[in-house]
Amino acid sequence: MHFYLKITIILILLTSWKTTYANKEETKKSEKDTVSALVIAPSNPLYESISDLSGNEIMDIIDSLLNLDKIPLGLIEEINEYAQDNHENDDSYIALTNYYDDSEIPSNSMYQLWDTKNVSPYNDSITKNDSTLLLTLVDTANFCNYVAPLQNPVVTSNFGWRDGRAHSGIDLDLEVWDPVVAAFDGMVRVALYHPGYGRVVVIRHHNGLETLYAHLHRFKVKTGDIVSAGQVIGLGGSSGRSSGSHLHFEVRFKGKCINPKHIISFKQNKLISDSLILTKKKWDYAALPVGVKYHKIVRGDYMYKIANRYNVSVKELCEMNGLRRNSLLIVGRTLRIN
Repeated sequence: MHFYLKITIILILLTSWKTTYANKEETKKSEKDTVSALVIAPSNPLYESISDLSGNEIMDIIDSLLNLDKIPLGLIEEINEYAQDNHENDDSYIALTNYYDDSEIPSNSMYQLWDTKNVSPYNDSITKNDSTLLLTLVDTANFCNYVAPLQNPVVTSNFGWRDGRAHSGIDLDLEVWDPVVAAFDGMVRVALYHPGYGRVVVIRHHNGLETLYAHLHRFKVKTGDIVSAGQVIGLGGSSGRSSGSHLHFEVRFKGKCINPKHIISFKQNKLISDSLILTKKKWDYAALPVGVKYHKIVRGDYMYKIANRYNVSVKELCEMNGLRRNSLLIVGRTLRIN
């Protein structure tokens, strides 16, 4: 395969990065597989000079970027804007995922573990070196397609605290026997009966995410099956610890749960963005869809005031940020507003 068909992340605007950021950050050793996507277009002014480099020279450049303790958010946004502006109407672009991963198992280099018996077998050793990561959610050429897990989802319970305990996913209403489909292309890691989740399917995806589908009535896949986005993986039900038929849907990265609403607009039934910035926190990851707008909290702000300013409801504002109506707003922090 041609070398450029296997490269993975962030080479656009290389020159500006080297001059603006290289002297501001100290580098440290980090795993190569924290990357997700690279866009190289012949129309890019840097394309010609990049094409003149040898494979090793290109890898050295990518490594220098990946070894940053924090990838500059401004650079990520510029790269994303360039990709969005150019690739939608340009058949000549190349967008790829998982350059470093030659395994048949999706994202194997990120995990180094393929456990078919445990829903969440990972420990913190695979996350300790992470800081800020850019994940590609959609990359049609490289098995990162997306299809909503249900056709007409109605959210019945949100991510976060519920009845004094953490709810690690989102509940979507369905009837018994309703088809449930894979959200992204990938491979089935788990398909078994769990005391709490009931009949549960966990799929490892090429973009590094894992998705979980719980309380199923019937399996339509088995461990090791390669699935495409939109393929039926089970039929809805109420198995396990469940008070009624629904789909419990989770999105995870390296075993850490992410609010699905930070990735998917369930009202529009589509992804919020085609790429995602993950920032490692003490216990989990903060997920920011690229291109989403935020409000910086200032003294005197309150929920209704912010919601009214951006023409959203207080309920929507709370749901987007995992807050309650009476949550304390801390000056200097940001709220997602679209």
